[in-house]
Amino acid sequence: MYLRRFAERRPGRKGQFTLARNVDAMDSPFEVNVRNVASVKGFHWAVAPDGTEHHLAERLMTRIETAATPVFSTILDDSDYALPRRWPLRENERARMSWWIAAQLLRTKRQRRRVNHMIDASEGVVPAPAGVRSFAANNPHLDFIARHLGALAGVVHRRPWGVGFSTACLITGDVPAVILNGHDAPDQVLAAAYWDIVLPLDPHRFLILPGVATIDEPAKHLDHRLVLPGGIGLLLSQIVHDAAESQVFQHPDHTPFPHFRPSGPRLPAPESNTRHEGPRYLLNYDVLASDLIVERRWAQEHPPPREGPPENADAPIDPRELVGRLSSALDARVRSAPPAAIREQ
Repeated sequence: MYLRRFAERRPGRKGQFTLARNVDAMDSPFEVNVRNVASVKGFHWAVAPDGTEHHLAERLMTRIETAATPVFSTILDDSDYALPRRWPLRENERARMSWWIAAQLLRTKRQRRRVNHMIDASEGVVPAPAGVRSFAANNPHLDFIARHLGALAGVVHRRPWGVGFSTACLITGDVPAVILNGHDAPDQVLAAAYWDIVLPLDPHRFLILPGVATIDEPAKHLDHRLVLPGGIGLLLSQIVHDAAESQVFQHPDHTPFPHFRPSGPRLPAPESNTRHEGPRYLLNYDVLASDLIVERRWAQEHPPPREGPPENADAPIDPRELVGRLSSALDARVRSAPPAAIREQ
């Protein structure tokens, strides 16, 4: 359901197609049917204590996605506006979407690698018999999902939600929802409660759940709308690229390239033992006034690039001053974060 928002139908071909890129070959996009992307048969299958195979986790994920599908339509499919006129969501819609977001944080291959690494480090694995080994290997991750899904959905539900429009086209990836600066933290629920969470919804719309560090910005304590200019919108694609396990995806008609060129190191592998290695993020924005909204056409049309600076452009900012200011703000957030909400050695 989700990836279809980044895909389109092809005449004479079944299904919908997206452009995929391997994170280690970003200059080589290839077209792929969304049915064949980001899903591995048996990934959510498990083995019961009596040795029988079951698909309970897979059925749960299917139900969560089915329940969230109409909520996506509520957010994205207004015929006149690119941002929903009715915001915040109704309570039942918010609950369904909260479970879906929590599932995206927990169900990924990256999360499985993190869980398995923590178990291996504690020497807590008993080898499975050969007959059930293939699916029993999934059990620790699926048990982690079962134990944390409800709590994480509750955290997501209670957070303020910002629904945003990006003037730059957005990509998504096989890790679509990202906890900024705490994605591989040992306590995933605590990290989700402290840090910002970002999630592209389609090539121009996204959700951001501001973290507790916005305590001095009361407008972000409530559900709100926002618009990100191109440069900051490209940062969202950088974040998705940095967290991806192996692939990112874009709508064939909405490309951030060539304006977007991933730079710097990506997030380290979950099993890496280095602390604070890799990128850190600080996403700052203004809340859109309640009487303002974005026309629907800007979710499909791309205005021609402007030449030269805007007429009312502010005076240039010294890059060194800007980097210093942002680094100080980010360092303050890291210092105040609970230790378990930060990636540990």
